[in-house]
Amino acid sequence: MKRPPERVMHGPIERPTLDLLLRFDRHTETRYESEHGAERAAELRHTILFGVVLYLLHDVSTYLLLPDEYWLIVLVTFLVIVPCSLTIAYTVEKVSAEIREVMVLGAIFAATMLPMFMLYYSDAPHSSHMNVEVILCIVFANMLMALRFRYALLYTAVVLFLGVLAVTMKNGVDLELKAAICFQFASVCLLSVYSNFLFERRRCTDYCVSREATIRAETAEMSEKQFQEISKTDALTGLPNRRFIDERFQEWFADTRPAVVMMIDIDHFKLFNDTLGHPAGDECLKTIADAFKAAFSGSDVFCARFGGEEFILALRDAEERQARRLAHGVVRSIEALNIPHPGRTDGVDVVTVSIGVAFKPAAKQVTQEEVLSDADKALYQAKRDGRNCYVTSTDTASPRVMAKF
Repeated sequence: MKRPPERVMHGPIERPTLDLLLRFDRHTETRYESEHGAERAAELRHTILFGVVLYLLHDVSTYLLLPDEYWLIVLVTFLVIVPCSLTIAYTVEKVSAEIREVMVLGAIFAATMLPMFMLYYSDAPHSSHMNVEVILCIVFANMLMALRFRYALLYTAVVLFLGVLAVTMKNGVDLELKAAICFQFASVCLLSVYSNFLFERRRCTDYCVSREATIRAETAEMSEKQFQEISKTDALTGLPNRRFIDERFQEWFADTRPAVVMMIDIDHFKLFNDTLGHPAGDECLKTIADAFKAAFSGSDVFCARFGGEEFILALRDAEERQARRLAHGVVRSIEALNIPHPGRTDGVDVVTVSIGVAFKPAAKQVTQEEVLSDADKALYQAKRDGRNCYVTSTDTASPRVMAKF
C-alpha cells in the first residue's frame, strides 16, 4: 500500500501581485499566458488586419492633403507597412508573449512614423492636418489594440516627444497653430494612455481576484482531502485505521476478485506494557508498523491498525499457498526485529506475533464480517497453538497441520 500522506500545513495564500507598470509576478504571468495567451494573440491578429484596412482607406485623405507626396506614401505603405503588419498578424500566435507584444509595439511604431514624418517633411499647404493621422494611430494603439500598459506608456511618450518635435521644427506654420497641434497631441496622448491604464488595470485586477478565488477553492479542496486522509490514518502508527479498512473492504467485497485477510496480534502485549510501560508499548507498535509500511505497498495490498495491538494485512488475487508463505514471512520478520520482551514467561524473550488467515473466494459471495470472523477464529487458534505462528481458516475447518515452521 501507499504510505498515508503526511499532514501538510499551509501558510497564507500568496496573492498574485502587480507592480506600478501593471506587470504580474513571474508565476502569475506564466499562468495567465497559458490561460489567455491564445485568445490575446487571436484578438491582436484580427485588430492588426482591421488596422491595415483602415490604414489603406486613409490613403484617400492622404491624397487630398499631400498630393505631391502621395505616391511616396503609397510606396512605403505597400512595400513596408502592409507586409510587415501582415507578417506580424500571422506570427503573433507562434511566438512567446514577450516577443508578441514587442512585435506589435514595433508594428504600430512603424505605422505611426509615416504620417509623423510627412507632418514634418511635407510643404503642402494642408500638411499640418497630418496630425489627425498621427492621433488616429495613437488611439488605435492604446485603446483598440490595447498595448500592454508598459508598452503603451513607452509608445505614447516617444510619439508625443517626436510629434511635438516635428511640429515645432516644421516651417511655414504659425506659432499659434503649432501650439494648438502640440496641445492636441498632449491631450490625446494623455487621454488614450489613461484609458489604456484603466483597461489594463481592470484586466489584471480581475484576473488576480479570480486567481485568488481559485487558489482558495483549491486550498479548501486540498485541506478537505488531507482531513479525510488524516481521519483514515492511525495517529500513533501512521498506518490506515478502521475507517480506511471499512472503506477499502466495501470496494473489495463488492467485486468477484479473490482476497486474503490476515489478522495479526502481538503476543503477550499486555505483559509488555505491564513490564516496560505504555511509552515502550507505543514504541513497539511504531516499530512494527514501520516494518509493515516498508514491506507492503501497492494498490492491491494494505496493512492497517485494527485496534490496540492488532493489525490487518490484506491483499488481492493471492492463492492459499502464496498467503501461507506471506504469513510465515511476517511471523519470522517480526521475530527478527529482536524487540526485547522481558515480561514473557514462555521462554521467548522477544516480541512475536500470531496471525489468523482467512480467504474471500472468487466464486463465492461472502461478507466482510464473515471473513473477519474467520480470521479472528484462526488467530485465536494460533494463540492456542503456542503463538509466534499462523493458522488459516482452512486449517480450523479441517484436521489441521501445525503452522509453525
